Amino acid sequence: MGTKILSLLLFIALPGAVLAGESKLISLSGTVDVRPTRLGQWGSASENMEIAEGGGIRTGANSGAIVIMPNKTKVWMKENSSLEIEQRQTLASRLALVFGRIKVRVPHLMRKERFEVRTPAAVCAVRGTEFTMGTNEEGKMDVQVLFGEVKLKFVIPPERGSDEFNIPQGQGLHLQEEGKAVKPALLTAKAEREALENWNPGLKPEDRQKDLKQKENDRAQVKEFARVTNNSENTVKSFLNVVKDSDLEAGRTLTDVHGNLVRVDQRMMRPSPDEIQFFNLVKRPVYSNNGSSLADGGFKYNGAAAVTDRLDYMQMTMAFNKDLPQNIAQWPSFFNDNSINPSWASFVLANRTDPSQIFFIAEGFKYDPTPGREMLVNNPWVLQPAGSGPLAASDTNDRDVIMTGILKDDTGANGISAINGLNRITNLQVLDAGSGSLVYSNPDHTAMSTPITVGGTGGDVVWAIKTDGVSSYSSSDNRPDNAPIVQYQAEMYDIGNQQSTNLNEYIWFAKENYVIGNGGQIKTASDFTNSSTDPFTLLNNSAFESVMYIKKSIHNDPAWVNGGVQPALLAPDAKSDISADDYFAYGGGAQGIGTNIDMVFIPDLLVAAIQNMLPAITNLKN
Repeated sequence: MGTKILSLLLFIALPGAVLAGESKLISLSGTVDVRPTRLGQWGSASENMEIAEGGGIRTGANSGAIVIMPNKTKVWMKENSSLEIEQRQTLASRLALVFGRIKVRVPHLMRKERFEVRTPAAVCAVRGTEFTMGTNEEGKMDVQVLFGEVKLKFVIPPERGSDEFNIPQGQGLHLQEEGKAVKPALLTAKAEREALENWNPGLKPEDRQKDLKQKENDRAQVKEFARVTNNSENTVKSFLNVVKDSDLEAGRTLTDVHGNLVRVDQRMMRPSPDEIQFFNLVKRPVYSNNGSSLADGGFKYNGAAAVTDRLDYMQMTMAFNKDLPQNIAQWPSFFNDNSINPSWASFVLANRTDPSQIFFIAEGFKYDPTPGREMLVNNPWVLQPAGSGPLAASDTNDRDVIMTGILKDDTGANGISAINGLNRITNLQVLDAGSGSLVYSNPDHTAMSTPITVGGTGGDVVWAIKTDGVSSYSSSDNRPDNAPIVQYQAEMYDIGNQQSTNLNEYIWFAKENYVIGNGGQIKTASDFTNSSTDPFTLLNNSAFESVMYIKKSIHNDPAWVNGGVQPALLAPDAKSDISADDYFAYGGGAQGIGTNIDMVFIPDLLVAAIQNMLPAITNLKN
């Protein structure tokens, strides 16, 4: 059981395992020498050479090299440069630029992780930053910050002025002599273009400028996104109710499949000693969806043409029967203990653009201790009061359950806000009230003395059970390697599991799934199978987008969807039963917020988690 739990938490991060180990020289041209260890001898370099802590790289005239570090930091070296890896630990890395010029791209680091670059004159501490740096052995140096921020501290304090600066994006610092007063200034157009150009080894001067225009456009988009979303940050933080720092955090700005600019932020934290939470926040200054997928088998979007300040949200919460170790590196051995079991879990997806009315889709899980089963289950038992027994695996109602609808601020006597209601659903503080409706429960999952209906004033929330293997739709998976990685799928649910009472009403949980690049282009299988790019770059340039809807059923009859044949599936029939209309009216229909949940997921945070745990996992295996 312990191994299964660990697999559940980490399975989508497994590609990150290849990133662990030593720093590696991944590209070079001209004369490049390497000292593989602190006590090693200098010798000619070759691609994919590993460089341990204390090792170094140096380039000759008309030469260049690229080094990638285990935490995914990428370093480009120009000609006549010398670089040493002074420290390389899980949460602390430091490079020493002895002389020459480098460009450094540092991913968003974990909490408590440090990354520094030292020169003879100063030490630069960075987080999620791209910058260039040059120095010589006499102490002259310069720094140009392209993205993020660099904190610079001089080794020898100047006679006048500050000895420490935070240099933001678009600024730089130029030191002519150690000990002289200096301060950051805006980058000149020439300096910025030289820093932004392609530094890959072996390129001709004219080739280094080819991608520069796109980079300048990307920077302009990032600046505009920062301007638009700056005022919404406090709202997001308030919504998360984060009372402590994240254990891990990651983020990326990219373009979604519709062409919208997107910021994805991820957090992993522990709200209590026995719980773990994972958040995926997707923020868009403007959201539009032209429904271009309809011709291929997608679903109708019924929101407004352009929605401002769009916020979509996913939260996974899992509780265990024992407290989690504080150090994430201890988790592998912790979960290997077969006495460790999850108590419950929830997955909540929401369109939370308007905090007073929230469209959501959620699943809840409880741990079934029945011998031979011993697993998290999602069925109507999840919605029963504490003390009720689990359903048997042979029970016809042992089928997946969802909760969905519109949560609204309650203006009645109980005063439960939409956000408070979503938090209660996250903690499975909900019970079946009959006919598909829900009421809130006490924190211990017992019934409240005075029932409070989930949804609030004017809200509409239901629970539904997946129909019994008779009605689902999925686009064909038999596609050539050069076809876009796209899937359209839908599953039919019965509101309140009322088939036996002839009161049944059916809905479709429909999804459009895409694998995309950072520019929003849909990727193909050959982009991965035929690529010679290192795994980190592939992951850093890829994301998964899922657009979700709750649709009406046209015929309201799963037997019709299946053509009357059990349990065979006639997918075209199923697709023709999925109405263009949404089951819930969210924010006023065509003039509203957007009747869907549009999530973009990146692998960055889970890759970081597996990197932290990999040494312990290796020891456990040994």
